Amino acid sequence: MGEVRQKHRVVIVGGGFGGIEATKQLAKFSNEFEITLVSDKTHFEYTAALYRVVTGRSPLEVCIPLSTIFKDRAVNIVQDTIEIIYPKTKQLLGQNGSKYRYDSLILALGSQNAYFNIPGLEEHAFTLKSITDALRLKRHLHELFIEAAVDLKKGQRRPIHLVLVGGGATGVELAGELSVYTRKMAGYHRLNPSTIIIDLFETSDRLLKTLNKNVSNLAFQRLHRLGVNIFLNTPILKNRIEAAYLADMKLKTKTLIWTAGVMTNQLYQKIKGLTFNSSGRVLVDLSLKAKDVQDVYVIGDAVASAYSGMAQSAVYDGAFVAECLRRKLHGRLLRAYRPDQSIYAIPIGPGWAAVIIGKWLLTGRLGWILRRLADFKYFLSILPVFSALIVFLDGYRLSESCPICSKLQE
Repeated sequence: MGEVRQKHRVVIVGGGFGGIEATKQLAKFSNEFEITLVSDKTHFEYTAALYRVVTGRSPLEVCIPLSTIFKDRAVNIVQDTIEIIYPKTKQLLGQNGSKYRYDSLILALGSQNAYFNIPGLEEHAFTLKSITDALRLKRHLHELFIEAAVDLKKGQRRPIHLVLVGGGATGVELAGELSVYTRKMAGYHRLNPSTIIIDLFETSDRLLKTLNKNVSNLAFQRLHRLGVNIFLNTPILKNRIEAAYLADMKLKTKTLIWTAGVMTNQLYQKIKGLTFNSSGRVLVDLSLKAKDVQDVYVIGDAVASAYSGMAQSAVYDGAFVAECLRRKLHGRLLRAYRPDQSIYAIPIGPGWAAVIIGKWLLTGRLGWILRRLADFKYFLSILPVFSALIVFLDGYRLSESCPICSKLQE
């Protein structure tokens, strides 16, 4: 009888876009790989739709169980938080005390909020990195409107002032959606829409600074038409409860939403042997293996590459590393990492988006349709057709916790 070859053990840490794709691709060859996916969540979060959860849509579009994605696939799914990685002995130590051994390790940990040591910011600001953040902000908004309606009955007119800091994609998308959503909420609570103030602050001289100036100008004009006040070249200095301090001004607000900074997951800094660029991203070789660290691959937000930080790049990275591992296992020549330029789709308010495909720019309803088609295409890539359709349609379903808003939207 022929010798039975032991499977190559691959541990993937992180259940985001990159981790899901790497796991999915490797699972096609479960006769060759023993695959373990370690995530601190039991579900995948479709972060591209978090802003929609804040503004009244169903969270089911955002939360997809990992067990559903990998149903009938030979993947060992573990909920755990990795705390220590030992590259020399090829071991991981989890928060619950579990140890994991690997032949190859894929790190897809994503990013986390960066607060730049601004006093009070982490304690008092709202963020939008997870479904928990989105639901917390949504609940807070409804509380603001309920309080304002109660005060109005007492003869007190209280403005609702929302301050967003960060003019990147997340800040622009959320500001556009909030401008429409909060005015609907004002109608439900019988408040004057003119009492709602939405300010967006950006430290640089334009919005969406990673994209070309034409897109930045279009975003500025679109938000301005939606009633968002935009302040450029304005950094935040500190934040306290009910007050935000910015350059040359103090704003009274209970709601400061921070979308201005991210950094690579702190676990990377704890791994001996990794080297980083000036932005704190991990230096890798042409196969996305961490430089000078054996059999450790880094994908997604933490990679020092041209398009790092985009969901599409993370998906590309996951598929690329999966292919590299299979080529390596069969002694085949590895191909060099050459990511394609991402397609950018920035929705700004319901029914409008700017989509950049290479040199092409599409805006308005057509852009919005393309963005929604991109959402559906991604769901199809990880789920059966019927399940993908259900998840996609959940993005249109209203899901309000406020009894007044939910009753009037029926």
